Amino acid sequence: MKSPKTLADLLLVLVIVAVFWLVATLSELSEHVAQFSQSYEALQLDELPLTLLVLSLGMAWFGWRRTLEAQQEIAERKRSEQQVQELLQHNSELLQRLFTAEEDERRALARELHDEMGQTSTAIRTEASVLQRSGGLSDEALASAKRISESAQHLSHMTRNMLQRLRPASLDSMGLAQALTHLCDNWQVSSKISCQLTLDELPDSLNDYVSVTMYRIVQEALTNVSRHAQASKVSVRLKQTPQQWELVIQDDGRGMADPQAVQTGFGLLGMQERVASLAGTMRIENSVGKGLALWIHIPKEAK
Repeated sequence: MKSPKTLADLLLVLVIVAVFWLVATLSELSEHVAQFSQSYEALQLDELPLTLLVLSLGMAWFGWRRTLEAQQEIAERKRSEQQVQELLQHNSELLQRLFTAEEDERRALARELHDEMGQTSTAIRTEASVLQRSGGLSDEALASAKRISESAQHLSHMTRNMLQRLRPASLDSMGLAQALTHLCDNWQVSSKISCQLTLDELPDSLNDYVSVTMYRIVQEALTNVSRHAQASKVSVRLKQTPQQWELVIQDDGRGMADPQAVQTGFGLLGMQERVASLAGTMRIENSVGKGLALWIHIPKEAK
């Protein structure tokens, strides 16, 4: 189907030809041209009109051939773009499978740690408590039993922290908003860095993989801030538009002096891979001495 612009151009050509024909008819242009060309018979000017006609036909054929070639190139480019899109989709699916398998392994490991380490720590503390309450033990033995109880309690605390990093219970039981709130609160206490969290209302039907991906990105970003940024505060904002999710993580730290590290360092590559698995984009804004900002956009139709 021809576009309106093509039809307008065609109509313009027809109008010009009709006007020229009318002017030529009224002025008997051909007769004048023939009379003029007879004066220069030696130059064979009378053969020029037919020559120009043949040239016009040749140029029309040449333009038609180039048009066919252009159409073939456009069709080939569209096929190539389609193949690229299919490859990107395939890579996105592979990344999702990879990260899903990783999360499944984390969940299984967290379950085993909870069952085994939790029970073992409780048993050790119970036995140490029995020893402390029993009579006839030397002060050295009582002190040892106390240290055993404290070590078991420390082990239990470490296990809880590992479980939180492996698979936060709040992410499964209460959703992404509550999980991010707990993450920021706990990180703020452990790192002594202010964490300001701003969330739009999140739907209950939010895709599990999207939730896990956003949580892991925030978790990795906060870990990077505590280890490298030398920041005093960090802000985490998650908002939505009709088309996409926008996640912004910004700190007031030292930034990155090495331009190469901005693209590949401090776990940023892993975050970019997670974003790519959802056909999203991640932009990094680095200001040396002023901090780092991550702008992440994930389309809502991402699965």
